[in-house]
Amino acid sequence: MKPPVLFAVCVTALSMSACRQADGPVPSPDTNALAELVDVTRDLENVANNNPDGPEELAHDLRKYVSDQRPNAVPAVDELSRRTAQVLPKSKLSPQSAQQLAHNLWVTVSARELSERQVESLQNDVQSLLMSVGVAEPNAQQVAAQVGDVQRAVGDRARRWYELF
Repeated sequence: MKPPVLFAVCVTALSMSACRQADGPVPSPDTNALAELVDVTRDLENVANNNPDGPEELAHDLRKYVSDQRPNAVPAVDELSRRTAQVLPKSKLSPQSAQQLAHNLWVTVSARELSERQVESLQNDVQSLLMSVGVAEPNAQQVAAQVGDVQRAVGDRARRWYELF
């Protein structure tokens, strides 16, 4: 290869590798959200303990974050709640795991500008956490996949032109 062509190939490869999607802000729970996270944690524990009201309480508490601003996202959030409630009764959900799962679900429904990489990381966190409490991998994958669906429904972040490469 001739030096100018080699140089052009190297510059193109380097510039394309630098064009990845920037990470968006991950929300931090304020005082009100911290109190609501306690409710979501309690809902998850109720679901894990087969409380018949647990699934609806979980859906109601997660739905709060989307019903006013994004009514079209409500079905996706309800499906996330349903899938989560379906897999938790067979698990060994500890209080710490319930808190972490509550936080992950809260980020799922409240974050508006996560990058694709951040959503993938959130999905992996949810899947790993569920598997660590005894949920079978295929079931954990279904819940994690729904995390991505919810993020697509609530997210505002569009790819910039330079991120298409």
